[in-house]
Amino acid sequence: MKKKVTLLLLVVMATALLAQQEFFHRAEQDREISYWLLEPSTHQFFISHDFTVTRVGQKSVHSFVRKGSAVSPDAKMIDLDTGKPLRTSTVTGKEVNALGYYPDPVEPDSVVVQGDLAHAVGEGQSTRVRVQETYTDPVGYVVKDGELIWTRTLGRPLNYVTLPAGWMLTSVNTPATITLDEEGRIKLRFTNIRNGDLAIVIKAKKRPVK
Repeated sequence: MKKKVTLLLLVVMATALLAQQEFFHRAEQDREISYWLLEPSTHQFFISHDFTVTRVGQKSVHSFVRKGSAVSPDAKMIDLDTGKPLRTSTVTGKEVNALGYYPDPVEPDSVVVQGDLAHAVGEGQSTRVRVQETYTDPVGYVVKDGELIWTRTLGRPLNYVTLPAGWMLTSVNTPATITLDEEGRIKLRFTNIRNGDLAIVIKAKKRPVK
């Protein structure tokens, strides 16, 4: 009898854990995003992330630029199913809202990078897209008294941030897994199990020249 009760408790705990994981699942948003901080004097960082489009009839995909940041004109979108690049352009939030693809409208004057699909998504079909962009953020990415400071909110469940070459981490306000990438740069991994965003502040200094 004791074994049966123990087994029942394990089943209940496993079910609760799965339910919790399902609760934190963000529909049609993919799990991770990667940031590479470029030379701080440029205030620039490069990002790459993938997502899947499943809405029947959707003909274009979008990357929404946060206010205060500027996206470089060389933004790329790639259809990962075919390996072919999508034709990209910059449109306004008003134009995107008119398409009716997304449940929540964006501000009409916001900047959006649009990629045109080769064909509209059909019934039972999906399209996997990779977005690669360079952002300039003179407010959120600065150098003060010789210290790099990068401030940003991260909303994905898994977020990677790589420091510029030659820079060492001095502080981070949120728990992170810290490793080195293949080029010896410091790489931070942030895991977000909440439904809200993580408010990240990373600080770093130049490594002393030997």
